[in-house]
Amino acid sequence: MSTQGTLNVLLHGAYTFVRKKDDAQILALAPLMQHHVYRAGSWLAETALRGRDDSGEATAVFELSGVEPADGRIDIPPGNLIVKYDELPAKPAPFVVLKLPEPRQITSLRVADISSESFSHEKKLAVAGETQHMATLQVFTYDIADENALRLHSRHGGHYWEPAFTGDYINLHVFAAEDHFHRFSSAQEDINRCLALLGVEVRLNTQFLPAGEIPDPTHLPAGVTPEETEDLALRTRRMARLGRLVTQNGDANLAWHGNDALDGDQHACGGAWGDNGD
Repeated sequence: MSTQGTLNVLLHGAYTFVRKKDDAQILALAPLMQHHVYRAGSWLAETALRGRDDSGEATAVFELSGVEPADGRIDIPPGNLIVKYDELPAKPAPFVVLKLPEPRQITSLRVADISSESFSHEKKLAVAGETQHMATLQVFTYDIADENALRLHSRHGGHYWEPAFTGDYINLHVFAAEDHFHRFSSAQEDINRCLALLGVEVRLNTQFLPAGEIPDPTHLPAGVTPEETEDLALRTRRMARLGRLVTQNGDANLAWHGNDALDGDQHACGGAWGDNGD
């Protein structure tokens, strides 16, 4: 671990992760979704992440700085949907692009298991087999190079985020997800919007996408608490429960039931990794 500390970047929801050949960074592309919100910041203090400009033409690009890039490229962990692609299309354009240096570690959590037969053009899937796997929460772990230089910056001036240490760790949460449930599941639409950003014909043909649970806190990267892994819509529901308990002079601890932040979630949304021939 760096003497400067460790940064965990938690990416919740629908992203397309792109690793280009001989490139020392990972692009996290968030598609435009009508019912999604885009937020970034410290846990419970995330604020709106500005996307495309008013013309709808330019995509907002944010770059993470202040961290030590990894010495080399690490493998994409098991539990991810990997799709072969050639070149990224001009349209559809992402709503937000995050430029992230190659991390020291990638932890893929809340994995959904999907039959390969549920995809069209399944030969474009990079991993053969009867079952595909898709993580709905990614954690990128970095050594901090300079805590004073930690920021998400863009040509617009960047996103306001005040990094705060908890022990030796700083956690940055970035959401591209629903903050409430407007219907039973939008998982199919989420993943297909992510796949469209790769310019491939692969599509998911089922709405049933239950994300697996995190067995216990030992499976989390150091510095990440179970509460921080919760999906945004579930967290919003929990905060409403907490508010009712407080106003009714109830026990605020009842807002939590065991370790349900670690439980599986049938409403979780996720995305894919694009492989262009490494």
